[in-house]
Amino acid sequence: MAGGGTGGHLFPGLSLAQALKDLDPDTEVSFIGTSHGLDMEIVPRAGYFIDILSAGRGSPLSLSHMSNMPRFILSIWQSIKLFKAYKPDVLVALGGFAAATPGIAARILGVPVVILEQNSVPGRVNRLLSRWAKGIYLQFRCAREQFINTKAKFYDLGSPMREQMCKLAQEKPVDGDALLIIGGSQGAQRLNEIVLESIKDIQEQTGCKIIHVAGAGNEEGIKKAYKSLGVDAVVHGFFGKLSDCYRESKLAISRSGAGSIAELAAAGLPSILVPLPTAMDNHQMINAEWVAQKNGAFVLEQPLLTSEILTRQVVRIWNNKELRDSMAESVRLLARPESAGEIAESIMQLASEKG
Repeated sequence: MAGGGTGGHLFPGLSLAQALKDLDPDTEVSFIGTSHGLDMEIVPRAGYFIDILSAGRGSPLSLSHMSNMPRFILSIWQSIKLFKAYKPDVLVALGGFAAATPGIAARILGVPVVILEQNSVPGRVNRLLSRWAKGIYLQFRCAREQFINTKAKFYDLGSPMREQMCKLAQEKPVDGDALLIIGGSQGAQRLNEIVLESIKDIQEQTGCKIIHVAGAGNEEGIKKAYKSLGVDAVVHGFFGKLSDCYRESKLAISRSGAGSIAELAAAGLPSILVPLPTAMDNHQMINAEWVAQKNGAFVLEQPLLTSEILTRQVVRIWNNKELRDSMAESVRLLARPESAGEIAESIMQLASEKG
């Protein structure tokens, strides 16, 4: 598995790794990443080994980071050495800069490449690697048109999720009593600020409990902010057991990364999606609009969002059970809890094929 940087890239990879080992316990899975982002925190925590490359963050052609090109070339050499040592049957590109040089090394050495792309707009690295990929696994069918000059076979099989999330899709939907705020692994600060600005008014008008998944590194600061407001809230870091949070909730305010959308669908939880405006190619907005078109969520654009607008939208949905039930039913139709197993079976088949 190569790639990472964010939970959106890494968690699907880890879920797929477990599904591969479930199919065949003798399967060996390791990861290739960089020192940027969450790679070194998430992967070892899940029990997998990770090799770290020297690649810089961003394009090797970047004029503002002149060291990127030599580090990129060094990372190709490092990847080739790793492949000669491991002799992998297949490389799974998860997206992010850490997938680029292993993908090039795989091309040089003839190692089959498959791509895991959760977003509606594929990232630049996955688009590059698609030129010689054997298979491309998608959550959003509309992403196909972004891959050009590829002979890869497309598979619309959804996004692999952690087992605890898959179980949610098998359970009867629960209309809890909490408002769930999900900040995501990056860019959560402004969303957290807007929520804190509006939370007292929201709670006064709905009586909701508050569960806040604050985003990586934000947990203590958010706890202090709620305390200063005199608001009781359960605050988790990025690695909390989210499945229980979903079970206790009636409505979510969330970023619209592909992983969050897959999990909201599995839980059948209505949501207000606030796309990260700095996401590459504005893919979070396109992800969110896709869910909204299916009547599973409402979308609020962060640059236009105020505490008054957020409060009004939360209260409107919270106090309308018919609307919430309709949204829950619609979003749950998008769930693909079997995704990891189906993708694992397909990759095993592709890896066994010759040529």
